[in-house]
Amino acid sequence: MSTPLFRSVSMLLPLALATGLALQTSADPMESPHGADGKKSPSQAPLLDDLPLLIFAKPELNEADRDKLEAIALFSAARALENRQQYGDALQLYQRALRYDPQSAEIARAIVPLAIQLKREGVAIRYALKAAELDEDLDPILLRRLAVRLEEEGDWPKALKLFQRALAMHHDDKPISSEVVLLRMETGRLLCLAERFNEAAECFAVVADALDHPEKYALAEEIKKALLEEAGITYAMFGDCFLKAGRTEEARSAYEGARRLQPNEELWNFHLAQVLVKKGETDQALAALEAALAKHLSIAGMRPYELLEEVLDKLDKKEELIPRLEKLHAEDPLNVPLGYFLAGKYLEVDSLDKAEPLYVALVEKTPTRTGFISLAELYRKTKRYDALLSVLGETVEKTGVLDTLGSEAILLSKNADVMRGLIESAHKEKLKEATDKSSFGRCFALGLLALDGKQWETAREFFQAAASADSKQAAEVYLVWGIGLLVDDRAAEAAEVFQQGIDRKALPENNPTFYYYLAGALAQENRIPDALAAAGKAAEIKKDSVRFRSRIPWVYYRAKQYDDAVREYMKLLDQFDENYDSDENRKSLKEVRVALSNICVLQNKISDAQQWLEQVLDEFPDDIGAMNDLGYLWADDNRNLSRALNMIRKAIDAEPDNGAYRDSLGWVLYRLGRYDEAIAELEKAADLQSDAVIFDHLGDAYKRLNQSDKARHAWLRAAELYRKENDENKATEAENKMRNIE
Repeated sequence: MSTPLFRSVSMLLPLALATGLALQTSADPMESPHGADGKKSPSQAPLLDDLPLLIFAKPELNEADRDKLEAIALFSAARALENRQQYGDALQLYQRALRYDPQSAEIARAIVPLAIQLKREGVAIRYALKAAELDEDLDPILLRRLAVRLEEEGDWPKALKLFQRALAMHHDDKPISSEVVLLRMETGRLLCLAERFNEAAECFAVVADALDHPEKYALAEEIKKALLEEAGITYAMFGDCFLKAGRTEEARSAYEGARRLQPNEELWNFHLAQVLVKKGETDQALAALEAALAKHLSIAGMRPYELLEEVLDKLDKKEELIPRLEKLHAEDPLNVPLGYFLAGKYLEVDSLDKAEPLYVALVEKTPTRTGFISLAELYRKTKRYDALLSVLGETVEKTGVLDTLGSEAILLSKNADVMRGLIESAHKEKLKEATDKSSFGRCFALGLLALDGKQWETAREFFQAAASADSKQAAEVYLVWGIGLLVDDRAAEAAEVFQQGIDRKALPENNPTFYYYLAGALAQENRIPDALAAAGKAAEIKKDSVRFRSRIPWVYYRAKQYDDAVREYMKLLDQFDENYDSDENRKSLKEVRVALSNICVLQNKISDAQQWLEQVLDEFPDDIGAMNDLGYLWADDNRNLSRALNMIRKAIDAEPDNGAYRDSLGWVLYRLGRYDEAIAELEKAADLQSDAVIFDHLGDAYKRLNQSDKARHAWLRAAELYRKENDENKATEAENKMRNIE
């Protein structure tokens, strides 16, 4: 689609109103390039001839009035396009209209079904969420379908919003239907995951009642069967939720349901103990818990032992905990949760001689994150570096990463004595010379720690050894190593690493990942022809991927060859923009539009830059980066300031420590004449990020409040930073401001 498409139609109605002219068109100024199927097709029918005759006598309109009128124009044009079955362009105009009038229920209602009709489910989900924020009614079956999709993708918070909205649309249903029971089940489960137990309990109370009295709800047999597919687990979940919501009698009843449907006496006694503790009946709780533990309960994980600790603490018998655990473990040595809990208690009281053999046995049998972290901590504290190195190697081999150790890994990499001890142990074992796979984990772990600790040569030494030790895992070694170097601005070394991966054929021929990253590293080194060659290879291997194909224009962009970059980016849009089958490609096309906007800014094509960002927000209405960038451009252009302020505040709410967003907020406040607030935000931005533009803006704001010394200091700093960026013109402008201030 062309950039002027929206600009022309969105200005028609306000222009007509401001000049007192009726909006009547004999020729269509914004003929859509798309037909009903989204493909390009010619059409000559006028788009806006069904708009009403509108005449305004008053030419002066405030921003809010202009926004409302923009929304009317866009909505009317979208409706006309939809009536002519030009659905793709109709959808975009509806999306744009909603941004001009974000509280419009009518516009919100139009978008979601149209997006579904066009098979743009990602778009439908995003706008269904916006409709939910407006408490706007949509088809509850459609909402549930979209919620299930989000749940499958692991986006539980957004799925919950749609389930809740679908449920709210049935609030007047009497009697409650099978559909509502199912919605309550799904909503309650997600509320539990969000730890909103009171709300979850309200949902589960209805579901439990429906299962107990299906005739009361005319509960469909297939829904009842689905709800009871794992009946014991379902009722136990109800009980846990009721318990956390303080509804003890309902919890007990739910646990009894679990016992009835899936008999398990030791589990029942544990559940009963939970209820009794909640009711303050601690002695009875201990008796029930002892009955459960005597039967070697293991299916409830560590929760029974945590409850035992809680009960003994309430009874002032905390000293009994470890002896009781030891007795239980002696009777049930294969109980893994019990073993880990007991080992943790040994570690807490520094009984390292008891903790170590227990952890070693547990990790060998059932490796867990807790086990690896605990052993690493134990060996670090006792300075047993050979044992620590073995644990690190095992961690990598069994989990694939060292992130499993969390903060413990950071402690290791930042501690010079520990690193020295680990390296000496590795040299003593001659790991560098080893060629068998048994050395892979230890070498890779040491490489990772050295990389994190910025010990570049040590990282090289052990990453090379790891790649040699196990050729099947060499690709992961080269990728982690190379990307780590790129992150630390060591592009030349990263390029060497990626080239090694290519030369060793560490990845299959149909995987262009090394070429993709190699192009990025070479571009950072200003080796543009080589970078383009690598990017071209990545694009050739993965022709159907926008992400890999976009590396070519990105290299041109990095080289400041903007016309070439635009040409290549536009090729991607021409080829992929009508295809909504791949979410990954849609997100990559979003980045294409952001890049095109940035190029337009650099070429001083500000209106076009704004339009590319508008198109991003059409498809991704809550993209905070695009909201910030568009808001900033509007502020710089001194227009749409209220909308700019609202968008930038949303970006700040999402990332309050983002210096660029704080600068945008300060700048729009400056444009609004709210100079005290502007200075406060710009000072925060300067604390977060040392950027020439931020200090330039800060100088302007200080000047407005006659704080001349502060203004000079800010502009001086801006000039220094502009020169570091090789922007002599901007530096001179900042210095001229310094000279001209009174």
